Amino acid sequence: MEINRDNRKVQNIKRNRLFKKYNTEKEEDLNRLIEELKQEVAAKTQQLSRYWKIQNQYYQNKLFRTDCKKFYNQLRQTYSSMKNAPEKEEVENFWREIYGNKVEHNRKACSIKKPVPTKFKHGMELSM
Repeated sequence: MEINRDNRKVQNIKRNRLFKKYNTEKEEDLNRLIEELKQEVAAKTQQLSRYWKIQNQYYQNKLFRTDCKKFYNQLRQTYSSMKNAPEKEEVENFWREIYGNKVEHNRKACSIKKPVPTKFKHGMELSM
């Protein structure tokens, strides 16, 4: 029980500090404020993510201009460590499922029977 009391005291102190810092007195205001702060943190993480993507692109462009061999070696290392190739049996099963099933097409469809010619302004024809 003593730990729970200490924990509640700490939470109470933190809550009071937030009330003072943001000049609020109601619990609803505090909840709204917490939600706004969460959104600000999410926005900052997105900004950082965009920043690191731009920095990486800038670095790769500079590396490509100065040392192509090093650039391609670096690309090869990053993509080779990403994923191992699937086993031969997995690949064969995947394609067998796709090409193994017979599909009947509608033989009476007009697009299969004969192409529809398309005319341009100057009398040229294009058959699809």
